Amino acid sequence: MILRSLSAPDAEKFYTLMCTAAGRELPREAFAQALAQALEQTGRRIVLAFEGPEAVGFADTEVRFPFSECAPVGVIHEFYVREDARGRNVGSAMLVSLTTQFKAAGCVSVQASCARVNLKSQEFLEKRGFVKTRHAFSRPLQG
Repeated sequence: MILRSLSAPDAEKFYTLMCTAAGRELPREAFAQALAQALEQTGRRIVLAFEGPEAVGFADTEVRFPFSECAPVGVIHEFYVREDARGRNVGSAMLVSLTTQFKAAGCVSVQASCARVNLKSQEFLEKRGFVKTRHAFSRPLQG
C-alpha cells in the first residue's frame, strides 16, 4: 500500500471513492469546487491509498491549533477504505502513516470522528488507541 497526497491526475479516482463512501453520486461541479478550496487551505491534506494502480482509500486531514489544546492537533475529517480492500491492513497502514506525519508536524494528538451509527469505524479507531471524547451534533439547514 502506498499513501500519497492527492494530485490533479488523481482527482477522478478521489471523486469515485467519495461517491462510493457517500453511497450516491455527488454533484461533480460542487465536488470540484470543494476540492479546489480544500487544496488551497494551509495545513489541509488529502491523501489517497493505492494498491498498485488502484485507489482503495482516502483521508482528508488537517493540522489545527484549537484553543482547548493550545498546541497543534492532527484532525482526520474523513477516512475511508473501499469495502473490497478492508481486512488487508490498508486502514491501519494509512493511520500509521498519518500519525507519523502528524508527529513530524509537531502535533500533540490526533482526532478522528465517525458517525455514531458506524460501529465498525468506532471499533477500528478504539482498537488503535482512540478514545471517545466528544459528541458531535449536526442539523440540516432548511431553505
